[in-house]
Amino acid sequence: MLSLNHHLKALVFALTLILLAAQCNTPPTPPMPGTPDGPVLPIALLSPHSGELATFGRMTRNGSIMVFDAWNQQGGILGHPINWAIYDTNCDFESGRQAVQQAIDDGYTFIIGPTCSEAAIAAAEIAEAEQVLMISPTATHPLVTVDGQGQTRPSVFRAAYVWSWQAQAAARFAMNNLQATQAAILTTPNDDYGATLADAFSQSFAGQGGKIVRQDTYTPGDPALPEKLTAIAQTGATVIYLPVDVATANQVGGQRNNLGLNNITLIGSDSWDTADLDRTATAGSYFTTHFSMNNPAVREWANAYKSGFAIEPNTLAALGYDAASLLLNAMAQANSLEPAAVIETLETGEFSAITGPIQFDPQHNPVKPVPIVYIKEGKINFIDVITP
Repeated sequence: MLSLNHHLKALVFALTLILLAAQCNTPPTPPMPGTPDGPVLPIALLSPHSGELATFGRMTRNGSIMVFDAWNQQGGILGHPINWAIYDTNCDFESGRQAVQQAIDDGYTFIIGPTCSEAAIAAAEIAEAEQVLMISPTATHPLVTVDGQGQTRPSVFRAAYVWSWQAQAAARFAMNNLQATQAAILTTPNDDYGATLADAFSQSFAGQGGKIVRQDTYTPGDPALPEKLTAIAQTGATVIYLPVDVATANQVGGQRNNLGLNNITLIGSDSWDTADLDRTATAGSYFTTHFSMNNPAVREWANAYKSGFAIEPNTLAALGYDAASLLLNAMAQANSLEPAAVIETLETGEFSAITGPIQFDPQHNPVKPVPIVYIKEGKINFIDVITP
């Protein structure tokens, strides 16, 4: 079974990641804010600040800091300037546990982060026990906002959609936009992420009147891939749902082309959202993502981000921005800086966000539209947003 660490390295992963590592002119981290006179609103930011994931942490924090700066320029929130502190948090359980405990010991009752799912699950357990409000910008594992018994963690929310949400959007897109009535599913064995998405896609597609005609697994390098794809083609499927890592997606796309099966459309997941995607092998395919720079609705915000940080934003930046916006707008709507009042407002309110308008479901997952993008001529093109 793949570890949670794999999956939000795979969502710090897919959330648009490797693209950044290739950038040569990475801007410096903005300076830490000074301590203003008078009462302040302290917020802890839990994200990677050192090591191999520092670039990803910086992008997420920059998104949040952009929100804090905008509010501080208008006098803060409810008369309180916003002051933040960074707690270095990697992608492992112990790191998340230690960072959130230190933040709570230091007096913080509002926390944005952690970035990775494994660290976020650990932090969520303590945040719930200590009744502090935590919003993870990017963690997508289901157990961030619910416990092992399926009970909602009262004080924990997320800005990124949960795994199954994007699969439901993909199924609706396949049925309504691609007019598919028969679909196949191909996943990697022993992969919780792929299995969860596959189940959600299957249920949603069948619930709309479609039929899953074949479901199979593929291990990268397995020589049986041509036979598996040929068998899928013989079922009459016009779509293959492929919630797999990018290396597998590249292999499946390339083999589909070699077999001349271009009448079968591949639909991927957010794990495809990386610079390692082979845009030739996967040309003509679609995938779900959290944020698209080509969406006209976010262009003005993206330009403002680039002006402030000298680099174009990616998904991590957008979700960091949204997490901070959710927190401060909920405070404004509640007219309170008490965690209990802010939590109640998050549960019942409606919020504007860069990644789409947000309400929260009973498990504190955001209900929002999912961007769909299309691969054509080496480019990723925004197509539409789909709400399951």
